[in-house]
Amino acid sequence: MTRRGKLLGLALVGGLALALGWVLGERLFRRPSPPPDIAGIYLPDAPALPPFRLVHHSGQPFTDKELQGRWTFLYFGYSYCPDVCPLAMVDLNRLRQRLAATGADGDTAYLFVSVDPQRDTPERLREYVTYFNPKFQGATGSAEALSPLVKALHAFYQRVDNPDDPERYTMDHTSTISLIDPQGRLRAIFTPPQNPERMAADFLAIRAAAP
Repeated sequence: MTRRGKLLGLALVGGLALALGWVLGERLFRRPSPPPDIAGIYLPDAPALPPFRLVHHSGQPFTDKELQGRWTFLYFGYSYCPDVCPLAMVDLNRLRQRLAATGADGDTAYLFVSVDPQRDTPERLREYVTYFNPKFQGATGSAEALSPLVKALHAFYQRVDNPDDPERYTMDHTSTISLIDPQGRLRAIFTPPQNPERMAADFLAIRAAAP
């Protein structure tokens, strides 16, 4: 090899070493970006949701695989809820309209999971969720089927019997809205009271921060 070839080879090796050192330095010593400041709880390292199998309002199975590939806003409730659930659905519809206006609604889903499978049949769920928005989806399942999802999303519910009329029982439940990312991981929890405009801004910040 000529002297010039050796010099070129050394320069190439030296350049590669500098580039590698810069990349490693960026990864090892660069300060991580601060988490989004949202009106709720941001979860940067949440694991994927466990497997579950519910029934969609169409009557078809609804599993954890259905959450892959899109952002999902999920709310636990029941259609016979007299106050909290309808207000939450109205807020979700306002959120959806806000995101649609900014062009950020194309890959989002809105899922109402009923904790009252005894009364919330697929047919009733379909009528209930689509009343608020045709894009909304509903799903439910037995207590055993709901349990993995309820626990993973840090939710809670219980039946409250009516001694005067067994058919007119109510369901106590958390009123949080969970945001699930396209990899099926819990990314944020929006606690009440929820403001649709703030949730929309928070969602855009979360999307921007997502790896």
